[in-house]
Amino acid sequence: MSTTIAPPHSGTAFVKKTRIIRASRQAVYDAWTKPEILKKWFGPVGHVCTLAESDARVGGIFRFACEPDTAAPSGTPPSDIIEGVYTEIVPGERMQRTGYRSASPDDQALLTVTFRDVEGGTEVTVLHELHERLPSDTVHLYEAGWEGTLDKLVALVAA
Repeated sequence: MSTTIAPPHSGTAFVKKTRIIRASRQAVYDAWTKPEILKKWFGPVGHVCTLAESDARVGGIFRFACEPDTAAPSGTPPSDIIEGVYTEIVPGERMQRTGYRSASPDDQALLTVTFRDVEGGTEVTVLHELHERLPSDTVHLYEAGWEGTLDKLVALVAA
């Protein structure tokens, strides 16, 4: 597993995470694109995915909502709806989508996920490019969110 966090300077902030998932590339790709699987793992620790819509084709939409689960510490904020459009799809290899939180539609982000065969499974790399207006002191929240989200995917695959 590796993590790269770049604070915003003159351009966009980004979070990049790489993880090895002990499953076939197709199974991992399906976990990212099929709503019935997404609902089982997507979202940061302490949240459960309550809405997952995914039309994984160029121009197709996605929409996710995560809410605090019963084990979340008190004061965990509810998540709003995250939605956007797929801009690139190479089945089993790469997906890219634009997105924004419904509470702040002007703050667009770009998410690129790549899938690569490695010994023992699939290497997944998530590159989340954040809008430059994002306050630099909140980039770490995205890093923690992706860390927990990928942990949940690993746990799902291991089960």
